Amino acid sequence: MQTTQKKTDTRAAALALVAQVERQAQEIAKAFASAGMSDRFGDFRNLLEKLDQFQVFIDLVESRLGDFEPEKQEAQAKNLAQVRWGVLQLETEATRAFLARMADSGKPWPLGSKPVLSRRLARLDEIRDFHGNNAARFELAPLDAARLQDLSNALKEQVGHSLGLDDFTRPTGLALDDFSAAPPAPPKMAIQRPAARPAPVRAASPAASKHAAGHVAPALPKGSLHVREEDGNFYLDNNGLSVVSEACKTAQITIDDLAGRLEISRPALVLMLNGRDPIAAPALHRLRSFVSRHGGGIA
Repeated sequence: MQTTQKKTDTRAAALALVAQVERQAQEIAKAFASAGMSDRFGDFRNLLEKLDQFQVFIDLVESRLGDFEPEKQEAQAKNLAQVRWGVLQLETEATRAFLARMADSGKPWPLGSKPVLSRRLARLDEIRDFHGNNAARFELAPLDAARLQDLSNALKEQVGHSLGLDDFTRPTGLALDDFSAAPPAPPKMAIQRPAARPAPVRAASPAASKHAAGHVAPALPKGSLHVREEDGNFYLDNNGLSVVSEACKTAQITIDDLAGRLEISRPALVLMLNGRDPIAAPALHRLRSFVSRHGGGIA
């Protein structure tokens, strides 16, 4: 009886997390539709950070799909993939809108803009890959390849006009593996219409909302980074994403920032943190150093 009740509680908690993902996606889409995008670089970075945190949250919720009954896991995976795709479309439209605002304003690109724009360019490839790998299985809305290519071309052009020096909001003289520096929180976004509306994000199901109402989604767990060795390769246990997410919060950087400094893509880093792919020894050393400096344990 106790085991049955525990399974029921675990499924309810997982369902509450799914409902929270849906609610947050709706809130993000609504806020962007009403506020749009200003021509301030700090506002753009602030929005990107929020979108990155949301993607990490979906990664964590996907790791809980095993808490559902086997026959319901695929439906929940489809739900999360469709929500993720809606927010990824919003991300591309936000980038497009910001480039348009900057062009209209005539402002020069600020210090530190080149790595951000370069990362946006690489992000487009990750978005294409996500759609290509999941569109058929999860019935995702079509990818507008021509529109995405236009955005890619615009980013390539602007990277050439941007500045590659360290962001003036960050202290200078940082060590190569020091991920602790981050700019202070930028001002809130100005109210302005975006260049294009993002694709709508699917609403939460009544059943999910009903379950969510009585449960508070648990906070991301803290803990230690566990590493195991298999056939000469290093793997992180599947709590790695939670531990590193907490360290990123303490350091005030995003998973995207961390991936860029480790010189790997964000999806590749997430697979490593979930224990699905091996992590190279140099990257593991730097990751352990980062976690230990920002409150996490090393097991």
